[in-house]
Amino acid sequence: MAQKDYMQDYRLPLAHRICDKIDLPEDIYRNCCHIEITSDCYAIVDGCKGVLEYDSDKVKLKLGKKSVTFCGSGLTIKSLSQEQAAIEGLIVSIEFI
Repeated sequence: MAQKDYMQDYRLPLAHRICDKIDLPEDIYRNCCHIEITSDCYAIVDGCKGVLEYDSDKVKLKLGKKSVTFCGSGLTIKSLSQEQAAIEGLIVSIEFI
């Protein structure tokens, strides 16, 4: 029985097994985005691949094959790097496409 469990573990992708062993979050090996929202005024988006649309009422970010849109008022991009964006302002809604 132990042999079967051992073999099942090796059917998982290498990145999944490594993250599992060192207790990294699932979004790391699944190439997912991670969004943290503080109240209705601040959001951090990890996994951001670029800005698709930007004005004071709407910020649309590319997340690989998908995108996320923040709608509200007074929205600004406080910081932007290759993998992360920080949005500040009154966030009224969030759409995933």
